[in-house]
This record gives sequence, C-alpha cells and structure tokens, in this order.
Amino acid sequence: MARPLINQEKIIESALYCAFDKGMGDTSLNDISNYLSIKKASLYNHFSSKEEMLKAIYTYCSDFYKKVNLISDEEFAKTSSVQPEKLFKTCSVNYIKKHEIDPLFQIYTFINSEKYFNKNVLDIYKSQIEKIENQVSLFFKLVNKSKGFDNAKIKKEAAFFCYGLTSILDKYLAVRKETIRQNPESGVGALFALPSDDKMMQEVSKFAEFTIQKFAL
Repeated sequence: MARPLINQEKIIESALYCAFDKGMGDTSLNDISNYLSIKKASLYNHFSSKEEMLKAIYTYCSDFYKKVNLISDEEFAKTSSVQPEKLFKTCSVNYIKKHEIDPLFQIYTFINSEKYFNKNVLDIYKSQIEKIENQVSLFFKLVNKSKGFDNAKIKKEAAFFCYGLTSILDKYLAVRKETIRQNPESGVGALFALPSDDKMMQEVSKFAEFTIQKFAL
C-alpha cells in the first residue's frame, strides 16, 4: 500500500482540522500524526517543533485570507452594468457561504478563537476586517448619489455593517458546528456537506439591503 504524501501544507491543514474539533491548545502532535496515519517522529522531518508549525499555520492562514474578499476585482468591474445595491446583497450572502467550505471554515474558527491569545493571529484578524470594511466603503461610495455622507460617515457605516456581518457569521457557523456535535457519528466532514440555511441567507440579504439603501436615498 502506497504511503500518503506528506508535506508541510498537508500537515498544516491536518492541524487546523484537528483544532477545528478540539481547539489548537488541546491539539497535540500525536493528534496530528494520528490524523495523517503517520508516526509522530515523521512530523519532525517538516517542523522542528510545534512552535515552528504554529508559525507556519499563521502564515498559511494569512496568505489564505488575502484571497477571501467580500467582492473580487472581477465582480467590482460589474458595477458599471449591474445595480450596485443588488450586487452588494449578492456579495454579502456569498461572503457568508464562502465560510461554509473547507478549509476556510477551519481557518475562520482557528483565527476567531486564537485572536484572544496571540498577537500574530489578532493582526491577521484585524487585517481581514479592515480589508472588508474598505470593500464595503467602495460600495457605499458608489450609491452615495446625494453625496449626503462624507468619507468619515461612510467609513463608520462600513465598520457597523462589518460588525453586523461578522456577528451573523459567528452565530451561523457556531450553529452549523453544533449540528455535528449533536450527531458525532456523522463525522466533522459531514459539516461541509450541509446545505446553506436559506432563512439565514435571507437575513443577510435584508441586512445588506437595509444598510446600503441609506446611501441610495
């Protein structure tokens, strides 16, 4: 039987998967090696210690988050032909849905829990929030037809929207994860096969519509 191909990325993803189930603080090298079906000693071929592995995890999460946007450059280019308010609602819903997918779900859970204990993780979290706030501000500026809101007001409203969106996301993912906790025989992997909660997505859409309409008046 061929041995599984093990590299740093696979170890990092396995560590995040294990941490998703029990938290990184309670995740041991034995947990990771058992998940990969390899000997613990084999991990040292790639990382000299758990601390070095954690640094690599921070870098992995930071790099991955750089690709996670409320709106991509390609989507933003559509604002010339698509009503910005409609696109904003769609992008807001899709941003939530992106977090249902492996490995972003694990990354989000890791960042959200570890930000209280590690400055590197907190910096990753703050950088992501700032990026999303800037993208939201671009939408608000597009529909600020009456020019009744200055940049300071737009920035404040963008921060408020991001706070609300993040709160919705936290609750949504926590409920989805609890679904698996209540049905452990299905396995954590089943979490990513769950369909989206249409009711929750409607709430996100309404929240986005309510917020952006302030600028369209």
